[in-house]
Amino acid sequence: MAVPVCVLVLLVAVCSVDAERLLWHDEFDSLNHSAWNHLVTAWRGGNHEFQYYRNSRNNSFVKNGVLYLRPTLTIDEVGQDILYHGQIYSPACNMEPCISVADGDIVLPIQSARIRTINSFSFRYGRIEVRAKMPRGDWIWPAIWMKPRYNDYGMWPASGEIDIIELRANKKLTNAAGISQGIDRMGSTLHFGVNKSYNIFRPTHWELSLLETGRDFADDYHIFGMIWTENYINFTVDGRSIGSIGVPEGGFWHLGGLDKNPGGPNIWAGGEPMAPFDKEFFIILNVAVGGNFFPDGWRNSPYPKPWKTNSPHPLTDFWERREWWLPTWNPEDSSMKVDYIRVYSFD
Repeated sequence: MAVPVCVLVLLVAVCSVDAERLLWHDEFDSLNHSAWNHLVTAWRGGNHEFQYYRNSRNNSFVKNGVLYLRPTLTIDEVGQDILYHGQIYSPACNMEPCISVADGDIVLPIQSARIRTINSFSFRYGRIEVRAKMPRGDWIWPAIWMKPRYNDYGMWPASGEIDIIELRANKKLTNAAGISQGIDRMGSTLHFGVNKSYNIFRPTHWELSLLETGRDFADDYHIFGMIWTENYINFTVDGRSIGSIGVPEGGFWHLGGLDKNPGGPNIWAGGEPMAPFDKEFFIILNVAVGGNFFPDGWRNSPYPKPWKTNSPHPLTDFWERREWWLPTWNPEDSSMKVDYIRVYSFD
């Protein structure tokens, strides 16, 4: 393996590799269904989002060499009565639950897309770059990320998760301290842990804000990247490092404090130094809407968050206050656009 060389310039790590080989790429001249598998499900994810993921050219398509992933309204295709009293289902469903039922709440009010290379491509160690433009629209949550091809260390998050970019697409969203958390701020994160109760990410989360530039991540395309070796992971935006981590002392088991809480044997002891980030991962692109990724107590302008996390009917709350957020959506700007994805190996 060629060894990446990193030089610290003005506190920004600039890494070069002696030799790279293009391992896999998609320039999105078309939507390659052999490369991309659509998740089709009414499952609302770990954050109880508001979308039904499906395989529809209304939500995922290629135009002028660019992949579009966009959320649409369920009511555009079904009647109001179904939204409140019926159900929606896709015969192409490939993950339970497959049916969204109006039972104490409305059916999922949003349709969207989540595509992945789970059956066609995964890799271990290399450099990935994704040239993409983020969507703009309140309560939209785009992500470009990676999951392990095989859960060698156990189910999530034991085998790890790599988030190259996530952000909240609201134009004016701030946390309780008044710090902007909307479309001008993105994050890159490594998730790891023993189980859902021990999901560690705070020591491996990095952010970049464009607020001081007067621009945001929906204004133009950016190249979101990651350099991944057996010794470190480095996240980049437009070639500049925004956060990196080498092999932690004691490994990720010690970094996450898992040796003390919950304790017990190190589930990554048999792996390489970067375990659990030492196995093959595949690529995921998706656009979610709503859910617990948007905390209560944060402030949005001009209208507040239309649902509460503990509401017995968050979908209804969200939908019936659509005049608060729907004007911020339009088919072009509310789409995540991906120009290309390129993966290089270091050999």
